[in-house]
Amino acid sequence: MTKKRLSLFALTMIAIGSTIGSGIFKTPSSIAQEVPDQMWMTLLWITGGLVSLIGALVYAEMGGRFPKGGGIYTYLQEAFGPLPAFLYGWCLLAVVSSGTIAALILVFADYSQQIVGFSDKLKPIYAAASIVLLTLFNMFSLESSKWFANVSTILKIIGIYGLLILLLFLGTNTIFDNSISIKEIFTNKTAEEFGWAKAFVGVLWSYTGWHYASFVTNEAENPKRNVPMALILGTLVVTLSYVLVSIGYMKVLSIEEIQNSKTLAADAIEKIIPGGSYAVSILIALSVFGCAGLYVLATPRIVQQMAKEGLFFDAFGKSHPKFGVPVNAILLQSAWAIVLIFVWGKFEALYTYVTITEWFFLAMACSGIFIFRIKKLGQTDGIFKSPLYPVLPFLFIAVVAWFILKNALSDDPAAYFGLLVIPLGAIVYFIYKKMKLK
Repeated sequence: MTKKRLSLFALTMIAIGSTIGSGIFKTPSSIAQEVPDQMWMTLLWITGGLVSLIGALVYAEMGGRFPKGGGIYTYLQEAFGPLPAFLYGWCLLAVVSSGTIAALILVFADYSQQIVGFSDKLKPIYAAASIVLLTLFNMFSLESSKWFANVSTILKIIGIYGLLILLLFLGTNTIFDNSISIKEIFTNKTAEEFGWAKAFVGVLWSYTGWHYASFVTNEAENPKRNVPMALILGTLVVTLSYVLVSIGYMKVLSIEEIQNSKTLAADAIEKIIPGGSYAVSILIALSVFGCAGLYVLATPRIVQQMAKEGLFFDAFGKSHPKFGVPVNAILLQSAWAIVLIFVWGKFEALYTYVTITEWFFLAMACSGIFIFRIKKLGQTDGIFKSPLYPVLPFLFIAVVAWFILKNALSDDPAAYFGLLVIPLGAIVYFIYKKMKLK
């Protein structure tokens, strides 16, 4: 029997720590390129937080219904059967986790470039070498990798809240004075050209992770109460943090400076504390490197569990005989992350590739709440119930569907290539099932 040891505080830290990654240190630049208006950028961050909060409320109920853990994988399997659950695991390996590792490592390379000063031509090689280092670290030293992950999480929290305080208190720019009004949004030609859906990719990339506390429901103290509270509290804390940091950037940098910055946090600090960008770059580089390490560490174990349950190839269910890690899954994930770095090469393309696909599955799993309610599946006594049902789940699914369709129909290949991995995964699934029957 699994020992219940994760308190409300620990679960909330998981929700916060797994959400705050590279996003707020990088994505405001690409968001400003699509929506170059201070007020509307801020409202996009608030909207992303509200969408995430709605999702958290629905996932909080599903976590109470199925306290065995597993998050999206469990909800898809319980609502729709093994194929969607397999497709989620497949895309987690081929798109979400590997793409996130590649994107995070490119941010790491950008901030490392501020410190070391290598050329842009060497950046992909530097990034690939960093993934190899992370892979070896996670393959041969599980305890060390856990320790490094904990340290990087602490650095990340210090980084974002230290940044927030400095920017808000030392920034002197006047903000929102020249913002476009709601009326002008519908009449101003420039406002009509804003890339709302594309900007929202960066917002939702930054918010992705709020649902991770539902992955460890089976290890939570009083999961019916603590998991919902952690999801909600974590989402609120992250939303407030992102909105305030975004405002902080505006108090220090102009829209044009935000648009053109490759290392936004470092550039902002340099503006108010000359020479401070070096220390900030080290802090963020280590934080993002550790965040990438969490994905190298965690996702292969989900793939391993799928293999043990008969939903993935047997080779990925095996552990290293000495170190006890799912070595085949780790190697495959890291190798594909390196391929993605050389294929896409840009942070924006990689986070688009990941975000569209991951939010597709977030919305699909959310739709399972209708099946659970109608069929009364899972535990129902004393659990948290999502308020305003069925309005909130419908709203969540509708917003995510708009966001996915608008981007998938764009001319950006990164926006739909991740989705194309889903039907490819279905082919792999049926080939695998056929092999199992022989």
